[in-house]
Amino acid sequence: MNHRIAKLLGCALLLVAFATCAGAAETLVSLKFTPDGWEPAAWTLCKNPTVEHLGKWVQRDDCIENETPADPALKTKLDQSLTTMVYNTKFAGNWTATATFQINGSAPGLVIAQDWAPDAQGRPQYGEFYEVIIYEKGINLWHHFATPEGKRTYELAVYSTFELKPDPRYTVTVKRKGKRLEMTVDGRIVGTTLSALPGEVFLGVLGCEGVSHVYDFTVER
Repeated sequence: MNHRIAKLLGCALLLVAFATCAGAAETLVSLKFTPDGWEPAAWTLCKNPTVEHLGKWVQRDDCIENETPADPALKTKLDQSLTTMVYNTKFAGNWTATATFQINGSAPGLVIAQDWAPDAQGRPQYGEFYEVIIYEKGINLWHHFATPEGKRTYELAVYSTFELKPDPRYTVTVKRKGKRLEMTVDGRIVGTTLSALPGEVFLGVLGCEGVSHVYDFTVER
């Protein structure tokens, strides 16, 4: 009898272990933006089509920050401070992207890009894309696209207003499930449906409108 019970318990434990492994997230990318924690060659620095500026990242001891002008009057200007890049590998199906930011009065976030191509000067430039932006008054989802006439424009697709402080580090999580997108920061969840979201996308990070600190980046499936 004891032998039979032991066998049943063993089978139950195996089933639990199998279920746990089956439900575990698969890590596709996991890195920290420390001097030795990431490889810039694995990323593509891109240009927002509505901004002429192509930014740069400044490496710090525990993070990267977008390059900004020394002039305080220009430091928070979008066309003087925007730096944005995507990881070189596309991500298909459902995924969860996470990054940690410090706002510092700026507007950092995650990028979801359909594609990119060289502009007239040969600089990588986004096609249709989205920006999940946090700032001191909440979270915004911006949709960048071309009109039927070919003019590049953008619109605020989703937003939620709440207070975020400039100094703490905030982890932003964007979870894709089919055409649905769920964005989480500071315990607040904002969801939407994006019917035009393609099956494969590039994912990345950005900083703008002031000095944004970016600490890490993870993608799981």
